Amino acid sequence: MDNRPLATRDREVVSALNRRTGAGLRIVGRAAEGELGGAIYAEWPDGRPAVVTRFLASLAEAERTAEVLAYVRDRGIPVPRHDLVVDLDDGVVFVQERLPSAPPRRLTPARIEAIVEINDRFAGALAARSDVPVRLLCLDRSGDPFPRHEVLRAHSARSRRVLDEILRIGQRGPREMVGNDLVHVDLTAANVLFDENDRATAVVDWNLGAYRGDRLFALVKTRFDREWFVRSPDADPVENAAAARLDDILAERIAPAILRMYWAHWMLYQLHWAIRSAPSQVVDWHLDMAEYRLA
Repeated sequence: MDNRPLATRDREVVSALNRRTGAGLRIVGRAAEGELGGAIYAEWPDGRPAVVTRFLASLAEAERTAEVLAYVRDRGIPVPRHDLVVDLDDGVVFVQERLPSAPPRRLTPARIEAIVEINDRFAGALAARSDVPVRLLCLDRSGDPFPRHEVLRAHSARSRRVLDEILRIGQRGPREMVGNDLVHVDLTAANVLFDENDRATAVVDWNLGAYRGDRLFALVKTRFDREWFVRSPDADPVENAAAARLDDILAERIAPAILRMYWAHWMLYQLHWAIRSAPSQVVDWHLDMAEYRLA
């Protein structure tokens, strides 16, 4: 683990990026939220605001993602322009436009409705792009790039029971989701920008890739992310109401068997991560949720 201060790491990333590309970017700050502790805020030499973020896969995948986002952006979909895709020695980074947004606020039921509404703008966005891969469901396959089933199998009796149920769900359902929507596979509330009137204005942080499929799949990840807030000892009643509203929306809009399949995917994905890298209480928290969602 790199224990150096974030500011030191940020300077090294932007310096390496400038050496590789001649971009001349200057650091102006850092996002408070987001993957790997937040994105780096920067400026181009002409003063245009930019965001530097890491892409969590290969250069080829990053280039494909940037191209897909350019395609949908040209058709009015609210995603950022990606100006550079750069392969540094320790990974791939995006340099993208920094879109305007209001300061972060707590998530209300109205904001949940706004997230659902902007996600609905992805409907059919890739109908003419059969070349864009469908997001595969991690239910009946094990090993890179999928979560390894043996991690759950070896952990405990509880995790084995959860895995067995996930496998049963996978055997009864399709291996791939259906649809031609644009799918954001990390649609947390932090990755949606809002204006001062709580209208959602853009979806950012595509650092796990852009896929084709059912856009409603992304909302299950949104709901999973809210569980951290719901289970907090000092949980905000308004945040709880937002999570409850999203539960209602998922039940209204996704057929029960498909919703259970989507939950099975996310629980396998997240449990695999937790068992490998999180404290035991976090693993237990994930097991509690899996038992509830897959019952």
